[in-house]
This record gives sequence, C-alpha cells and structure tokens, in this order.
Amino acid sequence: MFSSCGKKGCTDPMSLAYDSEATKDDNTCTYPESVKKSLVFKATATWCPPCGTWGEQYVNDIHTQFSDNCEIIALHQNDDFSVDVAYDFLSLLNPSGVPSFFVGMQSVSSNFSDISGLITDELLETNQVALATSFSTENDVMNIKVQSQLEGGFTGENCYLAVYIIEDGQVATQQVGNPGSGVPDDNFVHNHILRTEANGSAFGQPITFENGKNLTEINATLVPAALNLWAHENCYPVAVIWQQNGSEYEFINLTK
Repeated sequence: MFSSCGKKGCTDPMSLAYDSEATKDDNTCTYPESVKKSLVFKATATWCPPCGTWGEQYVNDIHTQFSDNCEIIALHQNDDFSVDVAYDFLSLLNPSGVPSFFVGMQSVSSNFSDISGLITDELLETNQVALATSFSTENDVMNIKVQSQLEGGFTGENCYLAVYIIEDGQVATQQVGNPGSGVPDDNFVHNHILRTEANGSAFGQPITFENGKNLTEINATLVPAALNLWAHENCYPVAVIWQQNGSEYEFINLTK
C-alpha cells in the first residue's frame, strides 16, 4: 500500500497566501475584503506656516473621524520632500495655495466640514474593487503584492494600478503659524510623505482582471538606506485603482 504526501497550502495563484509548492489546498487562501475607502491628497510645504497649524489639524481630524477608511497622501512642493510624482499630481490638481485638500481628484474648500462631507459621500458609494496587499523590504527594494477582485458587476475596463511609497515619521523643520508670521518648529513630525510611485507614473500601469481577479507583484527601488534620507522601516505602500475616462482619472479604491 502506498500513501500520497503532497504539501498542503493555498493552491490559488490569485491569493496573497499562494504557495507554489503546495499540491493540496487546505483552505488557507486569503481574499480581499470588500471595503470602500477614500483617498485624500494634501498639497503642503515645510515653508508654509498654515500647513503646520490648521493643515496638520485637518489631517489629525480626518484620522480621528474616519480611522483606517481614509488614506492621506502629502504632496510637497518646493521643499526637501518634493518629488517628480508629487509635482505631476500638483500640476493636475492645480491648488490655489498651500495647504489645499482634494478628495480623489476633486478640489474641496478649506472648510473642514466640506472635506468631511465629501469623504463621507465617497465612503457611501458602492465598492467596485476589493483590495489587499502585502510587502517586505530587503536590500533597498520593497517587494509588494497587490490582490484585487472586481465587485458588483464592475467591468474593470480602462483601470490602472498605482502603488505609492509613503513614509511616516520624518522629523524636519516646519514653519508654523499664520501666513507671513510663521516660526520654525525643528521637531515637527511629517507623515504621509509621497516618496515615489513604484513604476514612476502618477497613475501607475494598466491592470487587467482574469475572471474578475488580479494578483500583481512589483519591486520598488527605494533610496539606499545608507544615504539616511528615507527610513525604510517607516515606508509602506498604498495601492490605488484608478479608472481612465478620456484624459481624466477617477479614483476607484485603495488598500494599505
């Protein structure tokens, strides 16, 4: 008599838990939870005093009100945190000044209730893509896996997947106060800094869904840790699905 001793594990290649050596599925495959989230861009700068006062307070208030259902990406201009991808977005968003807030690609007034209302409206929309992600960093390279699954009859046509590398916890001088009368805060902690997009493009790369599913693996090159410019342990990916409509892009959903 002979017995089969195949390795057990997740045998679905569209799952983040996929084990290429597994021959017997053991129900350990994971699939993305369908949760609608909101994306907020903040145009900011270290030389801008209001960015360190009410601009920062708005960020804190958004996190308090919406917890993990809203992701903020800080687009710096004309300071040490500025990068090409941020300028690409700023040229499209065309903020009237700093700080400015945008929900997806939609401009919103500097009134917090308006920002909160627009985020709330977006979170109430029907979710079209469920997402999940995992990542690891080694030798200045971040390996990122993004799992996505279409929801509610959404076709996924003309969709793009962007993977933004974000950093928290950078301590750098920030002007704080009113316009023209700011004072430097040398211990200011900067979060949500947009460092790069994994493919170098503001809206990422086209994505296709096989039977409504996609698993994408990306290697993002980070600034070498030896240069002490980025703290790799504080960097993380935010994966965003966009849908192109002519020359414009509509935010669909994200995962962190």
